[in-house]
Amino acid sequence: MLSQPSRLLDPSRHLDAIIDNTEMALFVMDARQQCVFMNRAAETLTGYRLDEIKGRTLHEAVHHRHPDGRPYPIEDCPIDRAFPERNRVQGEEIFVHKDGHFYPVAFTASPIRNEAGEPVGTIIEARNVAAEHARDAAIGEAEDRYRLVAQATNDAIWDWDLATDHIRWNEAVQTLFGYAADSVGPNGRWWKDTIHPDDRGRVVESIQAVIDGVADSWNAEYRFRRADGSYADILDRGAVLRNGTGRACRMIGAMLDLSERKAVETALKESEARLQAIADSIDQMIWATRADGYHDYFNSRWYEFTGVPAGSTEGAGWNNIFHPEDRDRAWAVWQHSLETGEPYHIEYRLRHRSGEYRWVLGRAQPVRDAAGRITRWYGTCTDIHDLRVARDQLRAMTTTLEQRVAERTADRDRIWRLSTDLMLVAGFDATISAVNPAWTTLLGWSEEELIGRSFLDLVHPDDREATLAEAGRLSDGLTTLRFENRYRRRDGSYAWLSWTAVPDTQFIHAVARDIDAEKQAAEELARAQEALRQSQKMESVGQLTGGIAHDFNNLLTVVTGNIDMAKRALDAAGAPDPRARRALENAMKGAERAAALTQRLLAFSRRQPLAPKPLDVDKLVVGMSDLLNRALGETVQLEIVTSPGLWRVEADPNQLESAVLNLAVNARDAMPEGGQLTIETANARLDEEYSAQHAEVAPGQYVVIAVTDTGEGMGRETIERVFEPFFTTKEVGKGTGLGLSMVYGFVKQSGGHVKIYSELGHGTTVKIYLPRLMNDVGAAEETSLTSGLEVSREAETILVVEDDDDVRAYTVECLRELGYRVLEAHDGPSALRLLERQDRPIDLLFTDVVMPAMSGRELVEIARGRQPDLTVLYTSGYTRDAIVHGGRLDPGVEMIAKPFTYAALSQKVRDMLDRGRTGRVLVVEAEPTVRLLAMEALTAAGYATEEAATAGEALGKIRSAQGRYDVVLIDRNLGDRSGETLAAEVRALHQDLPILITAETGEAALRDAFAGDRCTGVIGKPYTGAKLADALRSVGVKCQRG
Repeated sequence: MLSQPSRLLDPSRHLDAIIDNTEMALFVMDARQQCVFMNRAAETLTGYRLDEIKGRTLHEAVHHRHPDGRPYPIEDCPIDRAFPERNRVQGEEIFVHKDGHFYPVAFTASPIRNEAGEPVGTIIEARNVAAEHARDAAIGEAEDRYRLVAQATNDAIWDWDLATDHIRWNEAVQTLFGYAADSVGPNGRWWKDTIHPDDRGRVVESIQAVIDGVADSWNAEYRFRRADGSYADILDRGAVLRNGTGRACRMIGAMLDLSERKAVETALKESEARLQAIADSIDQMIWATRADGYHDYFNSRWYEFTGVPAGSTEGAGWNNIFHPEDRDRAWAVWQHSLETGEPYHIEYRLRHRSGEYRWVLGRAQPVRDAAGRITRWYGTCTDIHDLRVARDQLRAMTTTLEQRVAERTADRDRIWRLSTDLMLVAGFDATISAVNPAWTTLLGWSEEELIGRSFLDLVHPDDREATLAEAGRLSDGLTTLRFENRYRRRDGSYAWLSWTAVPDTQFIHAVARDIDAEKQAAEELARAQEALRQSQKMESVGQLTGGIAHDFNNLLTVVTGNIDMAKRALDAAGAPDPRARRALENAMKGAERAAALTQRLLAFSRRQPLAPKPLDVDKLVVGMSDLLNRALGETVQLEIVTSPGLWRVEADPNQLESAVLNLAVNARDAMPEGGQLTIETANARLDEEYSAQHAEVAPGQYVVIAVTDTGEGMGRETIERVFEPFFTTKEVGKGTGLGLSMVYGFVKQSGGHVKIYSELGHGTTVKIYLPRLMNDVGAAEETSLTSGLEVSREAETILVVEDDDDVRAYTVECLRELGYRVLEAHDGPSALRLLERQDRPIDLLFTDVVMPAMSGRELVEIARGRQPDLTVLYTSGYTRDAIVHGGRLDPGVEMIAKPFTYAALSQKVRDMLDRGRTGRVLVVEAEPTVRLLAMEALTAAGYATEEAATAGEALGKIRSAQGRYDVVLIDRNLGDRSGETLAAEVRALHQDLPILITAETGEAALRDAFAGDRCTGVIGKPYTGAKLADALRSVGVKCQRG
């Protein structure tokens, strides 16, 4: 065995190490050209291990096919020729790797000979030359680019030797800036002197900073003086070359003259501004998509035409606007354009906002980038409904097109072709003989479509009579100056034209100027003035009605109060006088109708005090379904379409319900033969453009309540007046004309917007837009109400302040009858003097809002300065801005509106004095004894109670109380219906009102039936007062937690 040093000196081991560690791939082939050995570099080169290739030919493993998939015959392989030809072979070939990719190799194949000189095998050397090829290609490409730049550049190239301050310039400095060769300075001073004085310091400082620093490039924009003394805007760029120590020794750069580019940019901006102005004035539907066809833009004309909410047709949503019969065809054509890049051109029917389908022409062109890739699509939709009807006639009129074009070509001259004004030659019978190209540019009509046609066909129907009269004047030999009429464009729209025309013996020669912009400006001014006039009119009427309502409510308070007193006097006297009672009841009905009328006047004038709260509009509308069905009757079908994810609003729920009911009743009256009423909710965004068209509307997010009927519809004149108070289209005695006025006033007072869409014979849609509630902090807790007509047990002191003597007298008498100690004053100063003289605090200040000398609000501020915890109740028939701001009562303010009844006053005063003390329970029990015992138990527990013997009576009280009971106690066995049925009806009216059902049997089944209703509980009979009170508290707590 060899020692360690001997192994190191063994030549065979040296050879093995060299073969294993060389980067050259080595293959050893036997006489059959089958591989018997390959080194590590060969395994790396081919991807095969020796055991995978051993016994196979190299050709079979890595050289059997071309990159294009064709087989590579072994006879054509130069590597395999080395053995039979006994010669050394060199060259390049393409190998295929084990993973399938191809790569170039440089090879040397040499035969292995025995002692006799006969070939017994082949040794093949190979290396991958892909990187060398790529490097050679890159070097060649760079050399080609440099050569082309040197030959073709128009930039002024400079080479600055920083050590000698010598600069060499190419000839472009002469051609670009006009310098003669001998006038170009050879140093940096000449270059610096040519920089504009305002730029010199900045440029020199920046280039010096680069030279002194470590950066390898520099660029700056500045003004360079030409030989003629003018300055050119240039972009100068340079590369810094540094020596081994990092010191800058040379800079090479080029100046690019930006003057032309700057001029182009300026022209481009002006062109874009003109294009935008044109686009804004086009009366077409315009849309745009991404490269993949996703629709992301529609102009306002689209939404005006379709009537759909903004944004609802983005993406694939636009497909829903097509007529069902056109949808697949339109989609297929669009897909074809997206796949091929061909322009989009198709006629189809779109659903108009009126509900009918109208023919439109859809066109779109792609926009491509420099590489030819589509980046966007821009398209238009043109209403051609009327044109399709006349298409056959138009085609017939163009049959002799070529002949007419040939006859008139000789008549045209340069002015005729280039004029931007319309030029016309026509006979006195209105037949068109010649038109210039401006007709196509301005109106879209080709010459072929116009020749032989009567120009009267293009005149707007409203202008035709005047145009005929003017043509008659021309036939009499008179000249026309500045005659205006409207001509139809090819897309169906009309353009205003101003004509100048002179006749000869056979023809009319006319020139027309486009005055659309002037007319639009005049129309916009007129619309603005009309909107201002309407706003001022509505405001004036509102002030008038508000003032009338104030005085009228004072009168009604006296009237209704005295009627109520008379009725109670009859009851007290036990006088069975039916005639007198009917007279008083009829008088009270008339007074109540007058009071309702006054409230509508206040609603229209936006003077009614609102109590807004956060609302779920879907919940409110669905909750009205039973009420609406009863109001609509059997001939009108009601459909309510809610919107998942609907935003919340802040509005007075009672007034909103009243507004929806008003619209529903109006819709019912518009469908005497029956029909369908659809109430739909949705989220909407009103943009700046919509706001600009409706000056009183602020842009932003809104919740829309759309009430649509299939009734008779309204004309334009009716729509313009529909919100005016007392305007009605109904028969005398069928309506007051205040329903829509009330809706208008309420919505405006709530910060919203009302829009009406209607078409005679097709129906009407009224849309209420209410602003989205952006900061929902939850609704304030409802105050509890005590039972009506509850007298004072403690003779509390109430100070009544009212400037109207009759109203004050009525109020004082009512309060004294209820057992209160009453002080009265006719104005604020008198009330303050009374307050000072009292030995004990006043329990309640009851004051009018609008009074001379000192308002109710001012009185309260001074009085609370003397008695801070003073409880205050306001009353008024017209609040102005004293306690109402933004259409709602100020926080913490309580008010009872005039006219008020004895019962309403009794209840409200008791509520103010008992606030926070008790809850209010409605006991619904058919058995009088049980009902009385339950009320006594609840009164002892601190509750205020009211009673009802039947389900019908209970529902009436719940509706009149507007849900302000704390709990409703319902017995299961009632005379007119079951307790379960009544509970369901109450729940339909009020989702969160606690209900407690009492039952002698079936208690468990009832609990199971109402298990899903957290606000409904069950208690078995008999029960104790304590058990009943505990059950009431339990159901109240569960309902609040839900």
